[in-house]
Amino acid sequence: MTDSRGYRLQRLAKVREHLKANMTTEKHQRRFGGFALLGMVLGSLLAIIIMAGLLPDRAGASAKTSGRFSIPAPKSAPKSAPKSATETTPISKTELSFPSSSKTGHHRSIQPVIALVIDDMGPAHQWSEAALALPKAVTMAVLPYVSDAPQWARKAQAAGHEVILHMPMEPYGLEDPGPGALLRRLSTDQNRQRLEAAILAVPGIVGVNNHMGSRYTACARCTMMVAKTLHDRGLYFLDSMTIPSSTAADEAQKAGVAVIRRDVFLDDVDDAQAIERQMRRAEQLARQSGVVVVIAHPRPGTLTALQDWPKRLAKLEIKMVSLSAAMEQKRAQERGTFRRSAGL
Repeated sequence: MTDSRGYRLQRLAKVREHLKANMTTEKHQRRFGGFALLGMVLGSLLAIIIMAGLLPDRAGASAKTSGRFSIPAPKSAPKSAPKSATETTPISKTELSFPSSSKTGHHRSIQPVIALVIDDMGPAHQWSEAALALPKAVTMAVLPYVSDAPQWARKAQAAGHEVILHMPMEPYGLEDPGPGALLRRLSTDQNRQRLEAAILAVPGIVGVNNHMGSRYTACARCTMMVAKTLHDRGLYFLDSMTIPSSTAADEAQKAGVAVIRRDVFLDDVDDAQAIERQMRRAEQLARQSGVVVVIAHPRPGTLTALQDWPKRLAKLEIKMVSLSAAMEQKRAQERGTFRRSAGL
């Protein structure tokens, strides 16, 4: 009989060896699987640590960017004829917020601001005087060709207002920008002399904006001279945007000049209802973009409308600030940080 006891013992020994080999293999597989899983976990942690080290703090990274208050225009800005200042577009209310720390992930909302600039200060004495009673945050733009321009500048500064030069520049059409205006037909040196004379006529200014100037500001060569002159004197520039194709802000930015653009003309139409529409438009834009620049003039209807506007803005949690403060906040938004500006 072949199935003897010895033969059975031999087969049992082979089975035991086979089982032992299988158990050893499974043990190694389990050990290898554990090591593989541990390796994957450690690898993921290492990748996270490396990525965290490569990503700088948002505010720290932005500090390496240019210190200029550059406000680039949207690339899609139209080059065609300007739209009416009273044209309104529905704007949805959005909450504006930026990270206070890239490490904590916490956010804080920023308060929308409006910078109001009163152009044409000087010629209309009664209404220019009344404009000085507006809140200190309102910026006054003084025309240089009135004989008492220095007095208006000093009176505005004494009342706590920021003062800028309202520089006459050549418009399209037959309107007269006034004596000493910058004209395209003049040489660069002649226009520079006119600009420097105007700067001296309005003492204590911190910036310049254009009075009219649709034709002059469309000329890059012309506005380059303005930008270089302002850079040498440490003055900022407000582009009044009397024409959509204005080159003034772009040339100022190239020259390293602090620059911002006008968003709303409040009283382009001297009518109470039109002014009210523009005020509401400015409020909507402020909620959307955070910073809005509004230009108005010392006129009876405008000053009447402006009497209650600061209180209304306060209820809407919109702050009225000086033009330089608006530029600071605009710069902070571009850098992804926020610094509260001094308000009313």
